[in-house]
Amino acid sequence: MASHQTIVVEFGSSRIKVGFAGESKPRRILDGGGFDGGGWSVGVSDSMISSACNWAAFFRYLSIMPSSPSSAATDADGPATAVAATYEWEKTLYPLFSHILTSILFIQRPSRHRMLLLINDAFPPRHFREALHRVLLEYLGVGGVWFVNGGVFESLYYLMEGLPPSLPSSGRPKAHLLVDIGTYEARVLVSVAGSSILTDTHQATMSGYHSFLRQVLTNYQEMNEKVEATEQSEKIESESPVATLEDANAIVQAWVALSSSSSLTLDSTTISVNLPSLEHHQQLQSQTSTPTAIQLPIQPLLQAFHQIYLDYTNPSSLIFAILTCVMACPIDYRKGVLQNVLLLGGGSVALRHFGSLGSLDSKGKSAKGLGLQLEVAAREACGASIDESMEEGREEEKKEDDSLAISSISRLRFQSLSGGVVGRVNDDGERIGGIDIQYPDPFAADMAAWVGGSIMGTLGYKHYQKKM
Repeated sequence: MASHQTIVVEFGSSRIKVGFAGESKPRRILDGGGFDGGGWSVGVSDSMISSACNWAAFFRYLSIMPSSPSSAATDADGPATAVAATYEWEKTLYPLFSHILTSILFIQRPSRHRMLLLINDAFPPRHFREALHRVLLEYLGVGGVWFVNGGVFESLYYLMEGLPPSLPSSGRPKAHLLVDIGTYEARVLVSVAGSSILTDTHQATMSGYHSFLRQVLTNYQEMNEKVEATEQSEKIESESPVATLEDANAIVQAWVALSSSSSLTLDSTTISVNLPSLEHHQQLQSQTSTPTAIQLPIQPLLQAFHQIYLDYTNPSSLIFAILTCVMACPIDYRKGVLQNVLLLGGGSVALRHFGSLGSLDSKGKSAKGLGLQLEVAAREACGASIDESMEEGREEEKKEDDSLAISSISRLRFQSLSGGVVGRVNDDGERIGGIDIQYPDPFAADMAAWVGGSIMGTLGYKHYQKKM
């Protein structure tokens, strides 16, 4: 049985998860991404040589780098270009999978009955598929390669079928809206039970965690540039040395930790942070290892979070992609999709407890966490707030970036989803239905896709055994 155990590999935007089907977690997680955004580099070492597998990025819809093998050629390219592109992929994939099989999984001679299940992107490049088949089947002798159609979205189907429905009274949900927040991008797609994924609903946006950190860094740097012209420029500049993405990440994590505690209040205006760049500078100057925390304003951080995730007037925001995805799916699925939204990926884990000072959830309480704030933003985008009387009396809102009033098109774009987003109130005053954004608990959001692939590989192998 051990020689036939299916191998499960998940390619993410910054991590590769490797293990066997039937296990609850991967054997190894290869982390090749860094805050510099320079691409992938996974160390490969054996008893004789040490090298590294390098590539710019596996799959990016919105910012594919020219040096990436996935962007080297298209399906319409000539034979010479196609061969070159496939060969470039082979030079990356062969040492990588050889290292995975021999050094991580300790498989010296793969059995001809052993399958490899690959969870990659929903739409992988053709040259990548060709190179992968050649490397695994011809060079490394794997018995078969099982591409998961739809990538992480398809493997999640096997996991979701075992999850309890979010609305017990309505039975098992017919559809899910899957939101995968990765390192650079976020992708949104509808999965329907029995019909796999709906490819026409696929949306991709620059709402990944690193994209958010870059916006945080930009906002703090712009704030410093504005105060340089004031009389207090020297003082402010010394108190706001946000210079790197590591600094931006430290600010985000400090705010998340504060949001998770009971010390967060609505009148909070600053946050105490230990900036890595400042610590390094202090160590060089005074040779001391004692970190010094500084106070930073939180407004640039909250503004970046709003721009990347909650601004429904911004086509690049996550909430815009979510509502656009719902608009693209069949009408009879829309309510079920809105009631079953799952957040996936490492970015959703990092921002799970990100707090807000002004947003209110469906119960009128301060919304803490990415999911609750997305629900509030969806209601606002559909023209339905918690307190409609306050909404009617609210003055014309202004966009923070260019001080222009929100256009009527932006207000009416998603108004047709209002009924599904808001739900209804029963005789007891309880809200029924409406948008419900959850995490795939008890599974970790960044591990759910691999666990689904593990289940998928186990069921698939049993089906394969029956055919034999």
